[in-house]
Amino acid sequence: MGLVRRWTSGLVSRIDWMASKVENHEALVGSAIRETQQAVARAKVQLGRVQADGARLRCEIDEQATAAAKWRARAKETAAHDEASALECLRRSKRASTRASTLEQRLEAHARAEQQLCRDIRAISDHLSQLKEKRDLMRTRQSRAKALNTTRGIAVVTDSGLDDVFDRWEEQVTQAELEGDCELMSDELEHVFASREEEDELRLELAALCGE
Repeated sequence: MGLVRRWTSGLVSRIDWMASKVENHEALVGSAIRETQQAVARAKVQLGRVQADGARLRCEIDEQATAAAKWRARAKETAAHDEASALECLRRSKRASTRASTLEQRLEAHARAEQQLCRDIRAISDHLSQLKEKRDLMRTRQSRAKALNTTRGIAVVTDSGLDDVFDRWEEQVTQAELEGDCELMSDELEHVFASREEEDELRLELAALCGE
């Protein structure tokens, strides 16, 4: 029992090892395509967020630029009669301008990130297209190979005696046809004799009737 158990365990291990060497190529490629599609989807979502941030930054830059211009105009209007207020207006105008400059720098960084992300998406999308094209090509080649192997198998069977099979089949059918013809001829002959016998019986019956 111990020897059988050890042999069975070893056989199972060898089978597991052999199974690990057998690859389902289409499944592996399909998995890679799905992962690549997910990567493209994630990158597009991220791109949307970056673009939204960029739009928000541009809107805030415009607001700060407008505020800076407005505070400068107020400073000019109040300078003649309220110097303190005019100075405060200039101070706020400068703060708005500084804020706008800072936001512009951030916007430039976002623009670079957006451009890089767009390039990444194009590269991943191109890679995805290549994977799909290669998969479709391999599917086509595999289907063709299967068709050729099937045809080759038929040719091998033909070469190995399929013509003989057809000959034996034809012989069997011909024999059945001949037997059917013979049976038909036998039935016709029986019908002829039966008709004659019936006719003789009728003559005898007619003669008896006339003799009464």
